Amino acid sequence: MTLLVLSSFAVALTLLGFFVSVPLFKRLTILGLSLALLSLLFTWGKPFAFGPYQVDGISQVFTLLALLGALWTVGLVRTRRFEFYLLVLYAALGMHLLASTKNLILMLVALEALSLPLYALATWRRGEGLEAALKYFLLGALAAAFFLYGTALHYGATGSLLAGTPGEGPLYALALGLLLVGLGFKVALAPFHFWTPDVYQGSPTPVVLFMATGVKAAAFAALLRVVGPGALDALALLIALSVLLGNLAALGQKEAKRLLAYSSIAHAGYMALALYTGNLQALGFYLLTYVLATGLAFAVLSEISPDRVPLERVKGLFHQDPLLGLGLFVSSLSLLGLPPLAGFWGKYLVFSEAAKAGAWGLLVLALVTSAVSAYYYLALGLAVFQKGAAEAHPRPLARSVALGVALLLILLGLIPGAVLPALAAG
Repeated sequence: MTLLVLSSFAVALTLLGFFVSVPLFKRLTILGLSLALLSLLFTWGKPFAFGPYQVDGISQVFTLLALLGALWTVGLVRTRRFEFYLLVLYAALGMHLLASTKNLILMLVALEALSLPLYALATWRRGEGLEAALKYFLLGALAAAFFLYGTALHYGATGSLLAGTPGEGPLYALALGLLLVGLGFKVALAPFHFWTPDVYQGSPTPVVLFMATGVKAAAFAALLRVVGPGALDALALLIALSVLLGNLAALGQKEAKRLLAYSSIAHAGYMALALYTGNLQALGFYLLTYVLATGLAFAVLSEISPDRVPLERVKGLFHQDPLLGLGLFVSSLSLLGLPPLAGFWGKYLVFSEAAKAGAWGLLVLALVTSAVSAYYYLALGLAVFQKGAAEAHPRPLARSVALGVALLLILLGLIPGAVLPALAAG
């Protein structure tokens, strides 16, 4: 049902784009994404399969997060061209496909379906964004080639194109490694993270919100299906590199979007740690809290500037606009993992599962680097209360959304059990 809604609206709006006004086109895009979200909720917990397309609990949870990111992006952006909204809709369709298949060929097609619109969205403002998008495109093409080669080797080793098919031998190990490289690029796991800081800094802020929320959710759904027992050692190495490089590199950043880019690399490592332990509920809850917190941070930054946002421009935001200032403050503390915010329970679940799995080395490294992240998260969050000349011209809806998401982060922190049963059902 969700696939039908997204594909129907994508085709219809492609034809209508030249005949309707841009504000109406934006409303129709929001309508399509909202109907897709409603169809997903109405069929929650009910599996469905049609050929290689398979809707299950994994698909539903991660599609939900991807659609929330798409809706947030469309609502935030201000543009006079309908193509922006259409590209977001096509990318959302690719994300749903990526989360809803075990077939490696369809997975590759879905990866390209979500990637090609993002390459165009990253260049929306030209200038520095053009260089960032070129880097994103070239590295993305290389990652797709790795994934395709891994698919071929996987078929040679197992005789199957289904992700998760058991196998053995060096050919199977090489296949899993190449598939891990291809998906590691999308989720920004180190050392496949080199595109992330430049693309986050050079792309329009609403596009970065989409990359940091929807893309990461869909890519982790695919990674969840691909990673098997034979890839756990390689995954452990990527986790260690991600939490180390992400947090240490963020310490010296003076630009907010670049800081959050390195932060996203570290969070990819923490999410991969949940994947390493095999607890899908912990991964789902962590990703939910991350999508809400990082989405809120980028939503606030987009009201300050659609381009670069030096930390100096954040100072004094609370005095200029209290709701936006509080929104950025709450999102920073949630990303840090301080109680009583939802981010605390996300990290608690992941770290406790790592302890139960006996992954003590990764657990200690994750705890230490999480403590290190307090330096830059507090610097970002407390900057809003400092004296400065922050300027923001938000719409009333932006303030309302910031307040609503901030309250939701607090509510999930106080009663996380309200969401966990739904994730378990999915």
